Amino acid sequence: MRDASANRPTTPADYIAVLRRRKWIIVALPVVAALSAYVVSRSESPLYQATSTVLVNRTSIVGAITNISDPAAIDPTRFLTTQANIARSPVLASRVARDAGIRGLTQDDVLGASHVSPQSDADLLDVSVSWDDPDQAVRIANEYANQYTRYKTELDTQRINQALTKLRASIATLKASHATESPSYSTLLQYQSQLETVGTLLANNTSVLQKAEGAAKIRPRPLRRAVLGGLLGLVLGVALAFLAEALDRRVRSEEELEDVLQLPLIGRIPTPSRQLRDVNDLVTLAEPQSVDAESFRKLKTSLEFLNLDREAKTIMVTSALPGEGKSTTIANLGVAFARSGRRVVLVDLDLRRPFLHRFFHTGAGLGITDVVSGSETVAAALRPLSLSGAGFSTSPPSLNGRRRPPSRTSEAVKDTSALSLLPAGTIPSGGHDALVDLLENDRLTSVLDELADQADLVLVDTSPLLAVGDALALSAKVDALVLVLRMGIERPVVHELARQLQSSQAPVLGFILTGIAQEGADGYRYADGYGYGYGYGQEVGPEDVATKSERRGAGRT
Repeated sequence: MRDASANRPTTPADYIAVLRRRKWIIVALPVVAALSAYVVSRSESPLYQATSTVLVNRTSIVGAITNISDPAAIDPTRFLTTQANIARSPVLASRVARDAGIRGLTQDDVLGASHVSPQSDADLLDVSVSWDDPDQAVRIANEYANQYTRYKTELDTQRINQALTKLRASIATLKASHATESPSYSTLLQYQSQLETVGTLLANNTSVLQKAEGAAKIRPRPLRRAVLGGLLGLVLGVALAFLAEALDRRVRSEEELEDVLQLPLIGRIPTPSRQLRDVNDLVTLAEPQSVDAESFRKLKTSLEFLNLDREAKTIMVTSALPGEGKSTTIANLGVAFARSGRRVVLVDLDLRRPFLHRFFHTGAGLGITDVVSGSETVAAALRPLSLSGAGFSTSPPSLNGRRRPPSRTSEAVKDTSALSLLPAGTIPSGGHDALVDLLENDRLTSVLDELADQADLVLVDTSPLLAVGDALALSAKVDALVLVLRMGIERPVVHELARQLQSSQAPVLGFILTGIAQEGADGYRYADGYGYGYGYGQEVGPEDVATKSERRGAGRT
């Protein structure tokens, strides 16, 4: 049995298939994100940014004089990061707020609206200010740069100025004592000259390289936000698509079904068109020359090959769950066999929800339940059908209320009794127990044997195998069994189906895939979704002709 990891996409084609299946997530999320970002951006208040540039000399003047290297000056990243942190000083911000000439500007406003960042490839600091007025943004940015150069000079020359103050006091003391001719006085004068030189050099260590001349609008920028939102939505959409695929328990490949069920695939059936579903028509009668009708002729041929050795004459067709198209399949398959010259009898033993009589527009009336109960004979209940599409007992109206014209076909068979229908008949009023008794009645076996003697092939429609136990009970009365499954069935359902099939008394010939949407002339793609809900007494009325699952292409029960 296939390992669970085998269900994961492994090839580019698998990934493309995932993206196609989840295309609505991948398309919708970027669109919603882009529109949301655009709307939010349009509602923002305008904001402008001005930037001035400050040159910071990384050469250590003290190190050049004393021949002592400064580690901070050697490492440019560390040095400029330190200077950027110095520029964020509250003292500096308060000076900017005081001298910028903007009423009501505070220290916190300056720190909140400004940003100082070192350039990675030069000894430069960018001082950026974001403000709601472009002129004021320029003014604050330039004042910030000027105040930084002054503040930096104060920090660099602070100790030198203190040393000069003490040195000048000592020189003044010597002058007062008339000791100007002493060696000490000459030495102090030399120290004073050196310190004044260093102080002058340090005072010019930082300067404004470029003032802000204008402010760029940085908000709102709705188109830019929309593009970024769309890209982010695309990334999230792809991630959610693969997450949804990982959490999806539905079967996505024929090979997985074959591995779990240990059965061959007999054929693939496309989804009936909405026009056919709305009037309960069969494609093999209404459109016998179409590609969809050809798929049933291929299915007939494949089934004949599989049945060569077994020579089964009574074949039961069932499904795992409701809404997988078994009734549609068996009706079209019966027409295909009859058109090939075989005498075919369709038997509706889906007593929970009989539907075959609706396809051929014969009305419910008497059927197999009446034959089994002994109130009618097989000959009286059996209804011959026309293969031309024009010989129905009633002519059902179309959606607009007008009579539907007879179908045209070149494949009309003169013998209208080549295809016959034995409807479900009168449903027993005793509920579930009465149905079980009828299905287990030996008379039912005799009726099916009698039909097999009269016809070349008897196709029996029955209830879904996992919905109720009718199909398993009937498996002892037929020669073979065929499954109709819809691509997209959940994996736990498939495993339970495989377990139930072990109890079947009839051999299973294989399975048929339904719910396939055509994709050009070269192939098909699978359509998702199928319906649930099945129980006793759910008689199908006119309003139930096209249920939700059928409208999504699931076919009839």
